[in-house]
This record gives sequence, C-alpha cells and structure tokens, in this order.
Amino acid sequence: MCELEGEKVAIKYIVLICIAAYLVGSINFATLIARLNSKDIRKLGSGNPGTMNVLRTIGKKWGVLVFILDSLKGLSFALIGRLLIDGPNNFEMAIVLGACVILGHIFPIFDKFRGGKGVASTIGVFIAISPIVGSITLVILIVMLFGIKYGFIGSILTVTAFAINAIILCQNSIGAIIIIALWWALVVYAHRSNIMRLIKGEENTLSLIKKDEDKKEDKDNEDKEDKE
Repeated sequence: MCELEGEKVAIKYIVLICIAAYLVGSINFATLIARLNSKDIRKLGSGNPGTMNVLRTIGKKWGVLVFILDSLKGLSFALIGRLLIDGPNNFEMAIVLGACVILGHIFPIFDKFRGGKGVASTIGVFIAISPIVGSITLVILIVMLFGIKYGFIGSILTVTAFAINAIILCQNSIGAIIIIALWWALVVYAHRSNIMRLIKGEENTLSLIKKDEDKKEDKDNEDKEDKE
C-alpha cells in the first residue's frame, strides 16, 4: 500500500515537472530581446520569433544570446530528467521533459501558441543526453552557418542528427521512439514555410560571413517572407 502511494506521489511530481518544462519552454527569449531593443520581432524579417530571425534583423550578439538562452531551456530540463531516474538508461525521462520544453517553445501559452521552431532547445537536449555527439553537431552547425546561404537547412540536419542519436539511445523504449519521431516531424513542419520559399527561390539567405551581394539579397528578400 505504501509503495503504491509512493508511486502516485512520484507520478504527481513528474506531471508537475512536465508542466513546469512546458511553461519555461513557453518563454520566448527572441521576443523579449527584441523588446529590449524597442522592436517587435514579429514585424521584422520573417516574423519568426527565433534565433535566425534575431541574427538577421537585430544583430549577431543578440542572436547568440537568444540561442544560448533557448538552448539552456532544453539542457536544464533534460538534465533534470536524467537526475530523476537512476541508472544508465535514464534517457527516456530526459526525452519526455525535453519534449515538453519543445512543445512550449513552438506552442507557447504566453503568446497565443505561436512560437519559434525549437532548434536551439533541441540542441540543448541533445547535449544533455549525448554531450560529445551533441557538442560536435553544434560545432558543425556553426561551421555550416559560416558558409551555407540557408540557415534552416543546417537546423533541420541538426535536428535529424539528434533524432537518430536519441533513437539509438532509447532503442528499447517504444514510447520514447514515438516521442522522438513526433518531435522531429514537428520541428521539420515548423520549417515548412522555409522549405516552400526555397522551392520558389524566395528563401532568405543567412551566413555569419556575408558578401555585399548576400547582404543586399537578404534585404530584398525580407519583404517577400510570409510570417510564420
């Protein structure tokens, strides 16, 4: 009887932590940073409240700050998930709490359920469950941003790498694998407008090192983007 009551208490606390993860995930740092600069991120560039749009429209240092803060949301709750469960197979709870953060980031309760795309927070979870592979993937993404024109391609590749790695770690948990697959699909779906603009040849370019013609192209393309 006592054991059953203990399990109920444990489940109650896990549910509360999941709710907390969603609420923290709902905090949109891109929106807050834009307000600090007396700007409305939804009226700039693509209108998406995320790292890439802040990098492009407000400045690199602010974009980096948004990326770090969003990553910490995923990292912190994934680490909490790993600490909640003893033993080497504690990735499942990290995935569950990380998924709650992502849901909050993409569908924030504080902003009419219209949020970012969840890439930075996903990278935070990635580093928490697989520090070496996650860190290497982050470095590769940064290198890609120095060279490729379309930042969202690097983002999708990063989330795909996360999904593959997470599925390998959680291969004995069907529930975790389903969550990871839905997670990947949701983030890719959040980039649907980028994909459509790329097909139409209208996608904004983003590179950390740009030539003058690339900067002009960014400025010209900003007026063509649909708000996400």
